[in-house]
Amino acid sequence: MWKEAKLHCVSFVFLATLVSAKPLQCSSNVHCRCHEFQGKLFANCENLNLTSAPLFSNDVVGIDLANNFISIFPPNLPIHIVHLDVSKNNLRKIENTSLANYTALQNLSFAHNNLHTVELDSLRDLSNLQRLDISGNQELTLEVLFNISRDLQNSSTIRYLNFENLQCTYGVSFIIKRYHIAYLKHTHLEELNIASNRISSLEFGVLTELPRSLKHLNIANNILSFGLYIIEFSDLKNVVSLNISFQATFHQIYTKNFSIQCNDTRPDLKHCTEFHGVESMSSSASLSTFRKTQNISIFIPPKLKRFYFHDNLYKLVLQDYVFKTVSKPVLTHIFMQNCIIYRLNGPLKGIESVRYADFSNNFCSYISPRFFEDLPNLSHLDLSNNALGENLESDHKGEIFQRLYRLTSINLARNRIVQLPDNIFQNLNRLKTLNLRYNSLSEFSLPLKHMTKLAHLDLSYNQLLVLDEETRHALDSLSKQRKINVNMLGNRFKCDCENLKFIKWMHNSTQINFLHLGNYSCTFSNSSKHFPFTKIEDLLQRLEKQCSSYILIILMMTSLIIVVMTTVLSRIVYRYRWKLRFMYYVAREKYRDNVQRGEVIGESSYHFDAFVSYADKDRRFVIDLVKRLEKEYKIKLCIHHRDFIPGTAIADNITNAIHYSRRTVCVITSHFIESYWCMFELNMARMEAIYSRNGENVLFLLVLEKGAIKKLPRSFMDLIESKSYLDFFLEDGDPDELTALRSKLGDILSLRDCDVRRLNKTV
Repeated sequence: MWKEAKLHCVSFVFLATLVSAKPLQCSSNVHCRCHEFQGKLFANCENLNLTSAPLFSNDVVGIDLANNFISIFPPNLPIHIVHLDVSKNNLRKIENTSLANYTALQNLSFAHNNLHTVELDSLRDLSNLQRLDISGNQELTLEVLFNISRDLQNSSTIRYLNFENLQCTYGVSFIIKRYHIAYLKHTHLEELNIASNRISSLEFGVLTELPRSLKHLNIANNILSFGLYIIEFSDLKNVVSLNISFQATFHQIYTKNFSIQCNDTRPDLKHCTEFHGVESMSSSASLSTFRKTQNISIFIPPKLKRFYFHDNLYKLVLQDYVFKTVSKPVLTHIFMQNCIIYRLNGPLKGIESVRYADFSNNFCSYISPRFFEDLPNLSHLDLSNNALGENLESDHKGEIFQRLYRLTSINLARNRIVQLPDNIFQNLNRLKTLNLRYNSLSEFSLPLKHMTKLAHLDLSYNQLLVLDEETRHALDSLSKQRKINVNMLGNRFKCDCENLKFIKWMHNSTQINFLHLGNYSCTFSNSSKHFPFTKIEDLLQRLEKQCSSYILIILMMTSLIIVVMTTVLSRIVYRYRWKLRFMYYVAREKYRDNVQRGEVIGESSYHFDAFVSYADKDRRFVIDLVKRLEKEYKIKLCIHHRDFIPGTAIADNITNAIHYSRRTVCVITSHFIESYWCMFELNMARMEAIYSRNGENVLFLLVLEKGAIKKLPRSFMDLIESKSYLDFFLEDGDPDELTALRSKLGDILSLRDCDVRRLNKTV
């Protein structure tokens, strides 16, 4: 703000220079330009290399003598002059008689001369003076405040004083005393500029002495330290803007500045001793109250609307500060950019009226979830140029911005953001502008449908390859209500089939305005050259042709792979179906009953000498055979009619019976072969022999019908070829053969040694 004030207040703008009128002759110097405006005559003599002022006609009311070489204040100006600008000359001294004849002056500028002195009583007779600019005279020092304020103490017209840059850039610091400005207290001053003066502190009581009419106070570009004067800001009852920016800022070194003869060490004026050591009652009372206070609050001017605290070199953490005013706060704008505010802890209480906050470029790496909780009216927030990436990425619950219901604009540019959690902006329903440019986002998939007022989305200069389909649908839906500006310049788009739909979407979107679309580009996978979007139609045609062939090939290859894999897998499963089923049932039984066994089962692990598998229609013969064998040979046989456990699955009963029997005997008949469970028992017994008994010959076939063997599946031919079976045909009914059968079968089942050669010899 101090620069803005300088621009509109340092020099007087003469109305005559803003209009076109016929040139007149009003000066002894023919090069001076004279113009009449609204019946008043103005003379412009700037930049004429004048060493003294020319003569002017008495009806001239405004004179511009800026940027010349005048060293003595002009003595023969028209006595009714109202506007006078003698800035940027070589004036050295303003004597107490220099302005005595110009009592009608309203606007006066001595800015940027070589002034060393402004004598007391120089301005005493200027009862109409409204604006005074004495800035840029570094040899004058701020001690001139006393003389000028004393001269203007009875002025009812003065509104603006500019004392900017009256101290040397590289001199000692300055402390403003109460006596410097005490006489201004009863004026109607509205704007005071004391920027760029290396002010390090204000004497306690200075702010109290300032006039109550003051609206704008500029103390920027100094080296203010913290002091008790801070508590006096609340005494500035009508101040609406306060500028404390550019404190302790580095200044570029220029050789010419060292040639200035600074008066920084001059003693206090002798006629000011009456103020030394004097403290006003209000200041004394305030200090006494402050010293007794335990819980300190920061009191701010009750009408303050704009607070400028930017470009300072203070290293700060914004803690839970409490701001108070004597009435309802009206502060709306906070400017705290370009400082070193590395943490925003908060909360900041008492300034609920703030609508605009700028915390950009502060090296900030952390924002507390509570920082914004007492700023419900915030509508514009600038957090750009910080290091908030990790902090925002970890905010999965969206707590940082959750209370900013009225936020319409947020700037998070240049924050090293790699990704953002889905809930980060969950409550920002009124958001109109979202700026995420110059980050490292590789994807952007935030929910946007609740941002019904979104009008500007800036994703430029990130690492985006594409916008996902859900985000595109959300933007299409929002664009039905209003046109949306989207900036995606500077991302690394790919010209490939995966991005075809995205590129086509950008081209076909009518309600979404892609800013600088002609400057977008993408790269093909086999090339490093960028294809510009100025030829986006050619790009789409090329991609559609390329991707259509790829899609067909991909579909064919995918289908072929699926068919081949399915066929191979089916063949493998079918071939090893019995093995897989056997392993499944054994494993399930093992873990269900917590049975632990080794790879080879010992003799003591068997519950039966043999499991007899048969069809229900052959039950009579088998049961009779079993009873005789158990009685005559003292062996224990397992048959499903008697020994299966009720309530247990059939497959589990079969698997357990085979697993806990030394041998398995299958009674082969046509009924056996036609029975599903009989064939299940035969296959399970074979798997037991192969995988659990180390290949022992523990499976025997007892054939009771002629031709039944031929009906067995080919997979059992190895059993037939190894002659591991006995035959006894029931249709023959020979009792002697039946007796021989029982004898052979009893011997086999009574054996404890499973040697294959002995077993075959017995058969």
